[in-house]
Amino acid sequence: MLQILPFLVWLAPITSGVLLVILWDLGELRRLSAAAFLIWFLLAGYLQFFAGSPIASAVGLGSQTILAVFLFWRWKLSG
Repeated sequence: MLQILPFLVWLAPITSGVLLVILWDLGELRRLSAAAFLIWFLLAGYLQFFAGSPIASAVGLGSQTILAVFLFWRWKLSG
């Protein structure tokens, strides 16, 4: 399968990771919520990049995208 924009699969994980670091640095995340978001981030990344089936990869990408949007929304509301 030919991917037209192969770098787009990296956009959500990079955004999620950067926003996790920013929110932690700003003190907007408590330990429990930070741990939950980190587990979500790692599980979604594993599914997205290392899953054996295309459906699991799509679930990982969707989950990673939802996490990125939620963290971005939380960052904007906190500022």
